[in-house]
Amino acid sequence: MVLRILMGAVFVAASYDKLLYPAVFAAKAAEYKIIPELLLPLVAVVLPWLELICGLLLMLDIFTRSTALILIAVLAGYIAGMGYDLSLGLVHDCGCFGFLEESIGAVTIIRDLVFLLLLLPPLVFGGNNFPFFRGKGN
Repeated sequence: MVLRILMGAVFVAASYDKLLYPAVFAAKAAEYKIIPELLLPLVAVVLPWLELICGLLLMLDIFTRSTALILIAVLAGYIAGMGYDLSLGLVHDCGCFGFLEESIGAVTIIRDLVFLLLLLPPLVFGGNNFPFFRGKGN
C-alpha cells in the first residue's frame, strides 16, 4: 500500500508542470532524439494526462497491476531516451519534474530505475479490479 501511494504521488507530481505548460514540456521532449517531430504535440498532451491518471489510479488501488505496468513502460521509455541521448553525447533538461530542472545523467537514470523497481511489488501483488465491483476473479 505504501509503495502504491508513494509511486502514485510521484507520477501525480511529475504531471503537474507538464499539464500546466504543455508547450514547455513539448520543447523538453523535443530534446530527446527518439520522438518524431510530428508526434511531439501528441506526446506533450497525452503523456502528462497518462501520468496523472495512472498516478491517481495507483493511489486509489484501482486497476493497480495494469496501472503499474503502464508506468513501468513510461519509465522504461524515459530511461531508454536518456540512455540514447547520453550515448550521443547530448545533455539536456530531463523534463521529468518541471520544478527540479535537472539535466539527464546517471542520477536521473538511477532514480528512474529505482522508481521502476518500486513499481514491481504493485505489479506483482496488486489487484486489477475496480473497488466498486469486487467479485469473483477480481
